Amino acid sequence: MNKKLLCLAIALLVLLSATWSQNLLDNEYQKAGREYEQQAKTAMNDGRYDEAAKFADLAAIEYRKSREYADMMLLKFRAANAINLAQRTITDVSSVKATADRYAAEIAQAKALLAEARALYDAENWIESRAKAEDSIALLKDIRRVDTPTASVSSSALVLPRYYTVVARPVNTDCYWNIAGMDGVYSDPFQWENLWHANKDAMKDPENPHLIFPGMVIEIPSLKGERREGTYDPDKDYSTLK
Repeated sequence: MNKKLLCLAIALLVLLSATWSQNLLDNEYQKAGREYEQQAKTAMNDGRYDEAAKFADLAAIEYRKSREYADMMLLKFRAANAINLAQRTITDVSSVKATADRYAAEIAQAKALLAEARALYDAENWIESRAKAEDSIALLKDIRRVDTPTASVSSSALVLPRYYTVVARPVNTDCYWNIAGMDGVYSDPFQWENLWHANKDAMKDPENPHLIFPGMVIEIPSLKGERREGTYDPDKDYSTLK
């Protein structure tokens, strides 16, 4: 009996550890695992140790499925995010005729790669889909706007970014509040809802502003008509641009 209790206690500890690490997505497998875990605890408290062990095993199976599902959904999310950024990049470069004319070949190639990325996404090949989308982005990322002779030229090559890539941090991790407060974004955390509303289409749960993931590319909409282009560079000093 003591041996059974020891094995069961170890199994439950493993389950609790799995639950702690599986907060990425709250899916049906995770919910089923919690139900089995609760039944295992109840059975153990009632002295029904064989049943408790059986429920613990079922919970472990569901938690494993939950982890696999969460990993799959994260790959899918990152692929979709890369496709969205690739489309935005193509749209940005193509929006100015002089730029579109000069880089017509690069734009055409980027569009072809994006089409491949979308086909791979539809085939549920998330990893290769993301890679193709990132190849599309890489083709155009260094292209700078070609102004017409009559256009005004800024005295500084530094412009406000239009996109920001979410990163994981040990403290003060990225969230809409912290991102909005950054120089180059809005320098005002109270503007966080502008980021949330502008990026709902790219979110797994659009009504949960706290659910953003590392690698997600956030669009920074203009607040006062300011010009924005390119992606936020943490090595640049945006404090002089307000």
